[in-house]
Amino acid sequence: MSLDLIKEIFSALPDCKEWHAHLLSFTHSKRNGTTYNCRRIELEPSERLNVLIQDISSGYTNEGKNKLDNYVDVREYDGTCNSTTVYRIRDNNPDIEIDLDALLQEIANSDSEADPFSIKARAYMLCGNMRRNDEDHQIKLISMNTPITRLKNRFWHNKGKFWKIPDKVLNLRTSMNVIIYDRTVYFMDMSGETLFNMERAYKHKCNEAVDEITGLSIISDPEMFRNTATSGQNPRRFAAFSKSKLQLLTKKKNREKAAKYFKIPLTKNKQFDTSQKVDAENLVKVLCGKAMWDVLEEVPVEVDGSKDWVR
Repeated sequence: MSLDLIKEIFSALPDCKEWHAHLLSFTHSKRNGTTYNCRRIELEPSERLNVLIQDISSGYTNEGKNKLDNYVDVREYDGTCNSTTVYRIRDNNPDIEIDLDALLQEIANSDSEADPFSIKARAYMLCGNMRRNDEDHQIKLISMNTPITRLKNRFWHNKGKFWKIPDKVLNLRTSMNVIIYDRTVYFMDMSGETLFNMERAYKHKCNEAVDEITGLSIISDPEMFRNTATSGQNPRRFAAFSKSKLQLLTKKKNREKAAKYFKIPLTKNKQFDTSQKVDAENLVKVLCGKAMWDVLEEVPVEVDGSKDWVR
C-alpha cells in the first residue's frame, strides 16, 4: 500500500469533527499485561484545539518540505526499524498480537475529573472522525512525547523582569508517532512500539516459532538454535517469521538449496547443522525474510526486510 491514505488523513484533519484531547498513561507487566489510563482534557480558549489540529495537518501536508516527505512506503510490521517506512498492524494480523481493545475501551471510558498531573501521562492523544468514501472513520493521533513537563530556562515577563515558571505545564507537540485509523495501527516511528509493548509481542512469537522449528527434524542442535534465536536482535526478527518458508524447508531438496545459497552446512542426514551460532543465526535470517540472493552478483545478502515486487 502507498502513502496515499496517510496523506489523506493528515489533509482531512481540519475538516474532521468533534475532536477530543486525552492524556494517556500506560504500564506493562507480565501478570496483568498492558494497562491504559486516559484523562480527557480541555484547552482554553476553546478554539485552541482546532488551531493545534491545523498546525499538525500543515506540518505533514504543506507544499514544499513537510514531514511526510521523509517516508517512502507503508509496510506490514516486521520488526525492522527503517526510518523512511510507516509500519502497519492490521486488526486481523494473525502474526502479531496487540491489545488494541484495551486501549480503545479506556479511551471510551476516559475520565475528565481526575487530577491530570496524577496519572503520570506518557503520551497525549487526539480523537476525531473523518468522512471517506461516504463512510465515517475513527481517527486517533498519538504523540509519544511526555506532555506534562517543567520548563527549564524558560521565563515569563512581569513588571519589567523575567520570572522563572515554577509550575508544570502541558506541552502538546505537533509530531505524531502513532495513527489509529478505525482498527488499523500505523507506526510513524519506532517509539510507537512502547505503546503496545511490541517487545513482548515479538518475543512471544519468537518462542512459539522456535518450539515449532525445534519440533521438526530439520536442525541438528535444537539447544544451540534456541539459545541463538531467543537472544540479541533475533527475537525482533521473528516479527517477520514465515511459516510457509518453514514448511518448504521440511523438504530435503529445499534444505539443500538453502544450504547451497546461504552457506549453511548440512549434516549427513541432511539436517541444518546448527551446532555453530553463526549457522543457527543464518537460518533465523532465512526463516525471517532477512536473507536474499543477489541474482546479479550471485551472492547471499542480508536485507533489512522484504515486500512484494511491484511491476
